[in-house]
Amino acid sequence: MRLVVDASVVSKWFNIEKFSDKAVEVKDAFVSGALELAAPIHIIYEVGNSIWRNRQLREEDASDAITSLIRIGLQLLMPDMVRARRAMEIARLKKITFYDATYLQAAEELKTALLTADESQMIAGEDFVKTIHLSEVKI
Repeated sequence: MRLVVDASVVSKWFNIEKFSDKAVEVKDAFVSGALELAAPIHIIYEVGNSIWRNRQLREEDASDAITSLIRIGLQLLMPDMVRARRAMEIARLKKITFYDATYLQAAEELKTALLTADESQMIAGEDFVKTIHLSEVKI
């Protein structure tokens, strides 16, 4: 099974938040090969920012976390003209950020569901792709 995953899920791999346990289940399924995960490349920067904001992490732990994120092997989608234009269409139509629209565009392109912990992202995406809330994911 393949899913597009957004930063609201992946940030929970490194930060203790609501549904972090479910996020870690997703990560473990990915690492074991039971699940494929894809995301736009900017997920690295979004999750990196959430790690940076987590003042409970020591500097070394934060550096290790971002290294782990890069090494884990998510399928990272690079921007191109077609992807960017479609994401812009979605962003303007749904009145969401371009960042958020890129996750919907990726799920649409890959013909798969978007896994998110963000209620507003679920609502925005329902016209384009199947959306799954992290709390409801079945691995």
